[in-house]
Amino acid sequence: MTRTMPSPSAAPRALNAAPGVEARRSPLADLCADCDAVTLLPPLSPPGEGYLRHFCQLDSPLAVFDLDDTLLDGDCTGMWMRWMAACGWIEDVDAFMAIGERHQSEYHAGTLDIHEHTGHLLSPLIGRHRDEVRREVDDFVEEMVMPRLLEGGIARLAEHGEAGHRTLIISASMHHLVGPIASRLTADGALATHPAFDDQGRFTGETTGIVTFREGKLAALDAWLEDASQLKRAPQALWGYSDSHNDLPLLERVDHPHATQPDAPLRQFAEARGWPVVDWRQSHLSIESD
Repeated sequence: MTRTMPSPSAAPRALNAAPGVEARRSPLADLCADCDAVTLLPPLSPPGEGYLRHFCQLDSPLAVFDLDDTLLDGDCTGMWMRWMAACGWIEDVDAFMAIGERHQSEYHAGTLDIHEHTGHLLSPLIGRHRDEVRREVDDFVEEMVMPRLLEGGIARLAEHGEAGHRTLIISASMHHLVGPIASRLTADGALATHPAFDDQGRFTGETTGIVTFREGKLAALDAWLEDASQLKRAPQALWGYSDSHNDLPLLERVDHPHATQPDAPLRQFAEARGWPVVDWRQSHLSIESD
C-alpha cells in the first residue's frame, strides 16, 4: 500500500506515548504516517518515495545474528580453548589445539563432523560443575570477547533493538559460551548447542537438543518461531546476518539476508542473489562494565 511520508517538520511521536514524546529514528525504522506504529524500512537504504511497509507492534520483526566472525572478530570457540588451557583443564595442550585447528579447517571447507567437534570441545569439562565453568566463562567474556566485538555489528544489533525488533544470536558454538555473550549484548535470546549435565549439574561431555550447525541452525530457529507463534508473537519479517557459507540454509530462510565479512563461497552466492554484503572489520567496540 502506498503511504504518504510525514512532513519532515512534524516531530515523530513514540508508539503509545503521550503527545509531545518524540521517537528515536534509525536507518531501520520510522513511524507509520497514519497510526504511529513502528514501520520497517527497506534494508540498508532510505525509504522509497512515499513508501513505508507497515508492521503491527505485535508482529515485531526478528533479526538473527551469527556470532563468530559476524559480531565477533574471531572464533569464540578457539579463544575458549586457549582459555581452558590457561586454566589447566587440558592435559596435552598441543594435541588438543591441533585437533581444534583441524576442525577449524574442516569448518571452512564445509566438511566438519560437528559431533566430533562438540565432543572434543566438551571433553575438558567432563565432571566439572556448571557453576565453576560459568565463573570462568564470565571472566572469559569480559577479558577476551568484549574487546574483540565488531563495532558495525554491535551498532546494527542496537539499531534493530531501537527499531522495536527482537534480536537473537545463533551460533554453532556451545550455549554455555553463547548465552552469556548474548546476555552481555542485551540480545533477546541465544540459540546454540546445549551441553548435557548430570543430576549434580556436572558436564557429561555430551550435548542435548538441536545441534545448531548448518541445517541445525534453521531447525533451532524454526522451533523458536513455533514457540513464538503459540504465544501469538510470531514475527512477520526476518533479518539474518552471517559470514559463512555454512549458514546458507539460515540465510535463505530469512526475508532480509546479509553477508557480513563473507567467506568466498558466501560472497559469490550473495552477489549472485543481490544480497547486501557488509564489512564490519574496520573497527572494534569495547563495551565497559556497568
